[in-house]
Amino acid sequence: MPEVCWATPLYEFLKYCEEAELPKTVLDCGAGGERPPLALFRRFGYTTAGIDVNPVAVSEAAAYCERTGTELGICEGDMREIPFPDGSFSFVYSYNAIGFMTKPDIAIAMSEMERVLRPAGLFYVNFDSVDDPDRSEFSKSSFLREVLGSRRFAHYEDDEADAYFDGFTILRKEKRLVEKLYDGDKLNQARIGYIARRDGAT
Repeated sequence: MPEVCWATPLYEFLKYCEEAELPKTVLDCGAGGERPPLALFRRFGYTTAGIDVNPVAVSEAAAYCERTGTELGICEGDMREIPFPDGSFSFVYSYNAIGFMTKPDIAIAMSEMERVLRPAGLFYVNFDSVDDPDRSEFSKSSFLREVLGSRRFAHYEDDEADAYFDGFTILRKEKRLVEKLYDGDKLNQARIGYIARRDGAT
């Protein structure tokens, strides 16, 4: 059985996708890494595509695909300029990824993800909350500073990100406050997640 990441919000999003009467095409924006979440959707029969601005993360995803014999369609790309035509996907998501950018760039990325989502398609995205304790700066030599121009994670008030959803109907909004052990260390996180349907007929 292929390795699949455990990300509870994406299982919830998948449930909404399974209930929608739309072609099973999905795009992950921020798709790279050692255990790509797209593998979950692939197991449920979705045609998958993913982009990640970090070539190291894309290489890690490629190694995963080779190791597991899974084709996910992950390539290098920037969610501020998504390399797909308008309305290409029934489902689009960005999980734990959009907060690496500055807020002006997040606004651009949100517009781009809306553009490639078909009318009545479903969208998931989560934002770092102001209640998240991580205020550390990225290192001066980090990829995030060099490519994205970010100094630290972008944090949002509870309703601040609602402004991005003018062209959507919000189906679910949830603030998650999580305390967990990660590699032996206690980790606290606070994120605000949205599942939304793009307005318009299919």
